[in-house]
Amino acid sequence: MNTTQIKDKLQKIKAYLVTDEAAKIFAVLPLYFSWVPVYSWKRNIPEFVTVCLYSAVNTCLFLLGLLFAQVVSVLPFVGLYFAATIHLLSILLYLGIAGFLIYSIRLKKTIEIPVLLDWVKMLQAFIAPIAQLDRVSDYGSEG
Repeated sequence: MNTTQIKDKLQKIKAYLVTDEAAKIFAVLPLYFSWVPVYSWKRNIPEFVTVCLYSAVNTCLFLLGLLFAQVVSVLPFVGLYFAATIHLLSILLYLGIAGFLIYSIRLKKTIEIPVLLDWVKMLQAFIAPIAQLDRVSDYGSEG
C-alpha cells in the first residue's frame, strides 16, 4: 500500500467514526458505561436514548450477576464452583446482549428485547424528570 491509499483508508475510517451508527455501536460496546458519553451528547434523539438505556440495563444485569456470584461464593464446599458458574453465565449474557445490539444496529433493525423492554421503559420514566433540568427556569430565579 502506498501513502495515498493509507490516507484514503484513514479518511474513510474518520468519516465513519463521526456517523450516528458508530456512536450507537460505541454506546453498546461491552465496556463499562460506554453509553454515558453518547447519552449525554445525544439525549434529545429517541433512538440514542433507547440504545443507551438498553446498554445501561445490560451493564446493570452484569453487575447484579457479579454481586450474586459474590454472595453465593460464601457457601461452604460448592460456593466457589457455583460462583464461578454464575460469573461465567453473567459474562456470556453481557456479551450476548451487547453482540445482539451491535448486530441489530449494523442491520438497521429496530431494537426490542421483550425481557429488557420493561426495564428500559422504567429507566426512561426515571430519567425523564432529571433530563428536564436543562432549562434555566427550573433552577429558580437567576438574579
